[in-house]
Amino acid sequence: MLLRRIVVGALAAFLSFAATASVRAADDGGILVFGGTGRLGSDIVNLLVKAGQDVTVFARSTSNRDRLKGLDVKYVTGDVLNDGDVAAALAGGNYRTVIVALIAPQGDMTFYSKAIKHITDHAQTTGVKQIIHHGAVGAGKNAENFRVAYGWDKRPGLLDRLADQGVGEDLIKASGITYTIIRNARIYPEDTPSTGHAVLTEDDTVMTPNARADLAIYTVECVDNPDCANKTYHMRDTSLTWPPPGRGAE
Repeated sequence: MLLRRIVVGALAAFLSFAATASVRAADDGGILVFGGTGRLGSDIVNLLVKAGQDVTVFARSTSNRDRLKGLDVKYVTGDVLNDGDVAAALAGGNYRTVIVALIAPQGDMTFYSKAIKHITDHAQTTGVKQIIHHGAVGAGKNAENFRVAYGWDKRPGLLDRLADQGVGEDLIKASGITYTIIRNARIYPEDTPSTGHAVLTEDDTVMTPNARADLAIYTVECVDNPDCANKTYHMRDTSLTWPPPGRGAE
């Protein structure tokens, strides 16, 4: 089933969402974003702030925060692979929603299984009500839908990375916290605007390119949204050609 698209385009998304976001947020707690200084994470943070949400970004001390310059956000400093740092971050604020937009370091085949265990462990103990996680098409068992057709078994390390993504997803599902998982495949360049054609689908055989702007719009749309509860989505956007500019074909 396709998630209903409320808006078309990033600006329209903000105008539609902002009208009710600050009312919904009220005193229920803020939003903690892991990976908020990155390309996708910063798009998400930007929309959340414009919608009047109380946003805190978890970031390493060495992270470049230029993409968030001028935004009204708070920061907590730490390393997501350090359990104590994640524990302190979650205990130090009142968060109703955690958004995970992390990218694994090159060559780390256990990043998500470690990082997400830290996040879910301490989200459970601090009363977080919702986790929205950005994962990968092919995570865990989903890789079987694409492994042979796309030759993934011939690409060194790919299946190991996807298996790690799957472990992270399983930890989120087992946490007992209401979750939304949004899987993406190849992403278009950073300055690509919303296409107005992207939809979320629970059909896990879908793999198309995506624009970060659309991923960010849907993330914000799913905050506090019961229609997104305990769903795993793929993003379908048939308006974008494969492969994205500057990227090789699978």
